[in-house]
Amino acid sequence: MKKVLMVLLAMVLSLSMALTGCAEEEAGSKPVIKVTDLNWGSAHFQAEVAKIIIEKGYGYPVELVPGKTIILFQALCTGELDVDIEVWLPNQQEAYDKAMAAGDIVDLGILNNDNWQSTFVVPTYVIKGDAERGIEPVAPNLKSVADLDQAEYKELFKNPENPSKGMIMNGPPGWESEKIAIEQVAAYGLDDDYDLINPGSDTALFAGLAGAYEKGEPWITYLWGPTWIAGKLDLTLLEEPAYDEAVWEENRGCAFPSADLLIAAHKDFPDKAPDVAEMFNNWKMDTKTLGEGLAYMDDTAGEPIDAAVWFLKNREEIWTTFVPDDVAQKVKDAVAGM
Repeated sequence: MKKVLMVLLAMVLSLSMALTGCAEEEAGSKPVIKVTDLNWGSAHFQAEVAKIIIEKGYGYPVELVPGKTIILFQALCTGELDVDIEVWLPNQQEAYDKAMAAGDIVDLGILNNDNWQSTFVVPTYVIKGDAERGIEPVAPNLKSVADLDQAEYKELFKNPENPSKGMIMNGPPGWESEKIAIEQVAAYGLDDDYDLINPGSDTALFAGLAGAYEKGEPWITYLWGPTWIAGKLDLTLLEEPAYDEAVWEENRGCAFPSADLLIAAHKDFPDKAPDVAEMFNNWKMDTKTLGEGLAYMDDTAGEPIDAAVWFLKNREEIWTTFVPDDVAQKVKDAVAGM
């Protein structure tokens, strides 16, 4: 009798393990998709939107990998990551061209090309004043980057840590724009007169600008759009020589070219998840749309996930064009309870 019970117990255990194994195999039948979670607002926002759609609509598990531009792009090339959701060209042009030529990555399409960036952005009140706040213009003749070599402007934008020089806030460390700003300042002959100050992060960059703006202080900073702060503050881009490809390649001594924001993937990704690759082929987010998401996040003191849920609930006319109807319905059902 004991032998019979032991045999039956063994059979039940074996069957249980088999069923569990089948369930685990079924649950893990789709591979994990690793997506960049780059360290700026629009990229954080898009990463969270993509994660929800891919997990809830397509059934793939998603891992968002945080990090900086250069490191994450290298990981994309080696296959440690699957998708880079916001590649900025021309900032990353050299690395991008090299990776494409080597066949390490594939281009999934342009997500937008209506954005901007500049190393030389000032609050408009510096030039025109702000009558409502009782701020007088302190640099009414400041129009272009070429003007900055005048002693009066070096004094106006003085670096408190090094009073003999002016101060320009650079982009965060690890961004391609950080290196470009250094080259531009040198190309314009301003490197002996101005220190480029690294804020440490985009959050600190925005905080510095917002703090100066609130006090009505002179300020020069690198900035780009889409950002929530560019949409809220009255800012002016100082004039620069128009973009010229030859000059840009030589020393960056001109304005940034108009940028294309691309979605890139490791070469194997279209075979790994062809349905998700097709979604990214359809993915479009213009500057206004991204700005709305970032503004919502700032207004509500929310996280990127909060802005992503808001976007999926309130901008269905945009994201439902990325995916088939059945996928869209699954996502709608999922976010309804979020």
